[in-house]
Amino acid sequence: MTRTAAAAAAAFLLVTPALGADVGRPRAEAPAAEAAGPDDAYGFLDGTGVGSPGDRGLTSETTARFGKFDGRYAGVNTKLEAGWTPVQRLQVSLAVWAAYHDIRNNTVPGYPNQNRFAFDGIAGQVRYQLKERGAAPFDPGLTVGLELRWGRFSEGLGISAERFAATFKVAADAALVGDRLYGAVNLNIGPGTERPRGALGYANDSGLELGGALAWRVGEGASTFVGGNVRYVAAYGGAFLNQWGGHAVLVGPTFFHKIGDVGPLKDTFVSLAWNAQVWGRAAGGATGSLDLVNFERHQVRVKLGGAF
Repeated sequence: MTRTAAAAAAAFLLVTPALGADVGRPRAEAPAAEAAGPDDAYGFLDGTGVGSPGDRGLTSETTARFGKFDGRYAGVNTKLEAGWTPVQRLQVSLAVWAAYHDIRNNTVPGYPNQNRFAFDGIAGQVRYQLKERGAAPFDPGLTVGLELRWGRFSEGLGISAERFAATFKVAADAALVGDRLYGAVNLNIGPGTERPRGALGYANDSGLELGGALAWRVGEGASTFVGGNVRYVAAYGGAFLNQWGGHAVLVGPTFFHKIGDVGPLKDTFVSLAWNAQVWGRAAGGATGSLDLVNFERHQVRVKLGGAF
């Protein structure tokens, strides 16, 4: 991890009050514009909102990854996720995944040629809000979560495989300038294991991601946010970050717009994000100044959602 990224994360967390400070404490009502919240406006990062008891939502999230060292590489993962907030501060969700891979003539890392679209498993997630984000500047929220996933393809290679993965998530966000500028920090870490079709045993891996985001409301009370992401990602062999395999820094813009009610869905929105790899290194320096073994040149995310 770069010293700059580590310092930024540490500075954000240092301004966070004690986690339990808001439990049982009266809180002034947030203005309507702030209550709409930018929880889905952080692109590749998550906000801390989990909804109110009884809330139900449906989201479609598609992440496309393009470009390896040479040849042609495109990997697209789509998940359709239904979420529910059964009690205060707790959100649960269930998702189904699909995957598309278009790979041709890659020499490094030597991915096999293929072109196919298929069902790619299921996932379940639990998120718990330790602290609600306040309306006042630098009164951050904090949410932790765990996602469990079963998949039918190798995460990067796109070959048929049985894959199991767990991701532990920590998200913090805060209003920085009134109800106009918001910031978020995410830390995701977790193990995975997979067995390619025809292989005798499972191979373990793990990953780490630390990211920061800003979201700026374009006008007073507006439903549109623009901003940006900075993410540090690292890949490891072994289930507990045992053997470093490579790391990269990705940077890019974000866009969010709250559309409103559409048919049976309420508070619908669209969120767009693009990140480009600006620096990286694979183990052994196989692809020069970028890590194009474990990560891609470009990543794009499109997210649509609403409540019902």
